[in-house]
Amino acid sequence: MLIQSILSMSLPRTADVIQPGSEFMFPFVGIALACLAIGFYYSNRRTQWLQHSAVADGVVVDVFKKYNRDDKMGNYPLHFPRVQFSVGNHHFEAQGEAAVDAPVQIGEHMKVRYNVENPEEATLGVNKIPGTNPKVFFILGAVFTVVGVLFAL
Repeated sequence: MLIQSILSMSLPRTADVIQPGSEFMFPFVGIALACLAIGFYYSNRRTQWLQHSAVADGVVVDVFKKYNRDDKMGNYPLHFPRVQFSVGNHHFEAQGEAAVDAPVQIGEHMKVRYNVENPEEATLGVNKIPGTNPKVFFILGAVFTVVGVLFAL
């Protein structure tokens, strides 16, 4: 049935032939709904993480430098600081997942957002949230919705 529909789309149209399309719309709408559901799931996880997190002041104890492959001369290092922070009488360390914009020196102070229930789960910066960004899934859901609607036309 599917192959026959695809082949009939490539044939010249006559007045009595209706263009197939609605059967192609349903898989795209299904994928769009799945993407939107995943996006809402990650959005809720991020919101919950923010609600159960706090901000602490930390001190940079080490800086890892990495270089891009196209930086042959090593002129533009990427800085990944490791920051030590305290919660109560316990000390924890957080490693930057992404490079910071400016060079960082050992001994500098940085803000760290950490999970109150598990302080080992921490990110550098006040506005950083670990995990997958749900915007990707919302955009994919919108794209699959538009493609599904175009198939239905």
